[in-house]
Amino acid sequence: MRTEARPPRRIWPWFLAGAAVIAAAVVVLVIALRPAPTNQVDAAPVPTPTPSTTVVTDQEPTGCLGGPERDAAMLLAAQASAPHTTNGAVEVAASMVRWTFRYPGPSADEANQVSDEVIASTAAPEFANLAAAAAANPNPSRGVVPDGTPFYLSTVPGVWHVESAEPDRAEVSVGSGYVIDGELSPQLRSASTFVLVWQDGAWKLESGSLSRTTQDLYSIGTTFTGGC
Repeated sequence: MRTEARPPRRIWPWFLAGAAVIAAAVVVLVIALRPAPTNQVDAAPVPTPTPSTTVVTDQEPTGCLGGPERDAAMLLAAQASAPHTTNGAVEVAASMVRWTFRYPGPSADEANQVSDEVIASTAAPEFANLAAAAAANPNPSRGVVPDGTPFYLSTVPGVWHVESAEPDRAEVSVGSGYVIDGELSPQLRSASTFVLVWQDGAWKLESGSLSRTTQDLYSIGTTFTGGC
């Protein structure tokens, strides 16, 4: 995460990263009740209506899946709700950003819970231990925010961009804004890129990097429809 362009580099895993629209089936049945003529043998049968097929569409990323909190419950709720689509991978990545980039940061128990549920089995060993990563670097802003100053990242001014996508794998970048001492900074922004894979019925984090500058990402990114 940084505010100016730097060469791509790998970052700690904890730095890393629809609602369906249901078409209503409307059945209209009209039966004309009147005496049949005496010379008519049988009344024509009333055709049975065929219900319409339910249509499910993929929702644009909100940047707030899982709710506005920044704890493990939010992240795991986002993971459980994210569909098996590229937009679903974007939502999980955005939730990972909101969970990871904050001070005070997660407890060891919370980090271990996230490691067990959100880190992919194919991730490199150094990405698996989020608790150790958090303990080694308690200020995930990497100097953007002074040590000991409360802050978090918000997707309200955030953007997202799909770098590549396959059915069970997606590389996405997420941009977000710094909220320092409760105030959203008008200038400070973050950019992170994540690789997620579909495992065990959910999107999981495989790796992350700083492969785009904030300027670059914000010039090509799509704005989240909501944000937290």
